[in-house]
Amino acid sequence: TGVLYPLLARVQQVHHLPIYALGLMSGASFFAALLGQVGGGPILDGHRNRRLLLAGVILGAVSLVWFAFASGLVGLVASRAAGGVSYGLVATAALREASVGVPADRRGRRLGVLSGVEMAGFTVGPFAGSVLYALGGLRTPFEVVGALLALTGAGFVLIPERASVASPPPEAPVAGAEGAAPGAAAGLDGTGRVLGPRWRSLAGVPVGPLAAVLLLGAALQLPGGLEDSLWARMLTDRGAGALLIGLSLSLFGVPFVLLAPFGGKLAERKGPLLAAGLGLLASGCFTAAYGFVPWPALIVALGVGEACVQSVAVPGGFATVGRVFPDEQIAAGQGLFGGAGTLAAGTAAVAGPPLYAALGWPATFAGAAGFSMALVVAALLIGRKGPFGRPGTAASARR
Repeated sequence: TGVLYPLLARVQQVHHLPIYALGLMSGASFFAALLGQVGGGPILDGHRNRRLLLAGVILGAVSLVWFAFASGLVGLVASRAAGGVSYGLVATAALREASVGVPADRRGRRLGVLSGVEMAGFTVGPFAGSVLYALGGLRTPFEVVGALLALTGAGFVLIPERASVASPPPEAPVAGAEGAAPGAAAGLDGTGRVLGPRWRSLAGVPVGPLAAVLLLGAALQLPGGLEDSLWARMLTDRGAGALLIGLSLSLFGVPFVLLAPFGGKLAERKGPLLAAGLGLLASGCFTAAYGFVPWPALIVALGVGEACVQSVAVPGGFATVGRVFPDEQIAAGQGLFGGAGTLAAGTAAVAGPPLYAALGWPATFAGAAGFSMALVVAALLIGRKGPFGRPGTAASARR
């Protein structure tokens, strides 16, 4: 869906939408992705990866074509929501496949490769969307990419399914049942560990490390939500055209594709929480700077710099999940991690345009950067004594 980012300002203009509509379109995608991530995690851990992956890919194709032909704000927002559910399912399933059965000392590198591959698609998408828009108009990018996704779904059926190596999650005691742990009805198993009617299989996850993971996930995606709704508008206001906007987003992905595997390896060597935290603190400096720079070319250069530090932060963030959740719960863990980030990103995406209209670019971007950095500091403080600092330590190895 990277084809949309450089065209959001043009969509706003063509459909005569107010500035807050940018936030609604971006926010709908993020909040719907939250449903796919958090709701799909336990199902994926139940060995239904193939079905949900296929459903997510097909839904993504439908959402793109729907967006191309939507004629009003309701249709545009609804189609973006469908695309968000698609992303939530596909991303969580892919993270599970890259994590389950992989030794702890190699998991960060593998997640780095996956992050790089994902970013490779994003690298191509924005610039390709700009070119297709120049060649065929506003509908063409969404029609073409939607057709490619549909073909991907058809080809996906032909790929042999990998045998699952994870065992089914254990049943936790139900509140009120004979032998149930005291406090189960309140959502705890009596030891300060997470439990709940929808997530009973997570009864063994300690609260402190889980909180650090969720804070890190929120900090990781919050600036991205703001940029999702405002990047094209910001560059357009500074005189950039659709091609330059698309190129700026594609250039953001280049260093990430090249450096993310190394970033994942570094995260496992130094400890994923520390690597992700320091990367995000550096990334926050770039985010704050966007609001003060009046020249599009310099904004693009700052974006490349941000991508370099994000190439360590993103795989490090994914790797923290493997330090807290065992293999049989890894999709649920990645869903919670991604869900926390998606919630933060969606909130930033919705709030960003009205804040820009009221406060201007500097205060909007600096405020988002400051809030994200505060979340990082909180994650580092809460998780400093958790299982994140020792290389090669995974939850599955400790049980």
